[in-house]
Amino acid sequence: MADARYRATVQYDGSGYAGWQVQPDGRTVQGELEGRLRRLGIVGRVTAAGRTDAGVHATGQEVAFDSPRQWDADDLARALNAIAPDDLWIESVRETAADFHPRFQATARRYEYFVSTGRDGRSPHRRRGTWWVDADPDLDALRTVALALPGDGDFETLSKAGQPELGTRCTIEESEWIVTPMGDLRFTIVADRFLHRMVRYLVATMIEVVTGRREPGELRKLLDSSPDARPPGPAPARGLYLTGVRYPEGWNRVPGVPGLWPLERTSG
Repeated sequence: MADARYRATVQYDGSGYAGWQVQPDGRTVQGELEGRLRRLGIVGRVTAAGRTDAGVHATGQEVAFDSPRQWDADDLARALNAIAPDDLWIESVRETAADFHPRFQATARRYEYFVSTGRDGRSPHRRRGTWWVDADPDLDALRTVALALPGDGDFETLSKAGQPELGTRCTIEESEWIVTPMGDLRFTIVADRFLHRMVRYLVATMIEVVTGRREPGELRKLLDSSPDARPPGPAPARGLYLTGVRYPEGWNRVPGVPGLWPLERTSG
């Protein structure tokens, strides 16, 4: 009997991982998942919708793998969670089409970045999942700066690296700052694809612009690849979350991060 194809929505705290992709000398999310599957007699590669960097978290990572049909999807989820480490949770598993690929069939990804500015943001418990900024960025100013992002653009200057086969152009659908119930600033960005560290460079640039550390037009210069424009260092990985992946049938998960922002009721 042929193997079945399964897809799963996975959450993880990226603090203890060297990123998604398997590495010879580092603990990775892909390595942990494949190791747990081997313990269940399932040997093979786990593919993901996106390769998150070291320290980046996820509440809506979508993965896929093949398994003997002896496993029911719900039983497989329970078995994996029974042996998973505390910083990794398989939210759901379901059988899918034999040719399903979580990366190539995705139409958009959603990232959320959290910035804390209040006194409580300095607590080590809060700093594990947010970027504490010693300033008070103006929300309206952030919203205005973020209006420059939606649309098709070249983000080579605002990334560490692109993909040679795909170039450095991305189409951004949504770019929005809000204040969360906990008083943090949350930046949500939805795009067809993201370059390496792109969201972290964008967040750092916007924060520096609205706090007066950069000129108001600096983001526009970076987006236009002006020769005299230089990006800041990227915002810390700990404030960034992959919170959803969209497929032709819709989003795999609603927005939100447990503990930082209540989960929203609809996924659109």
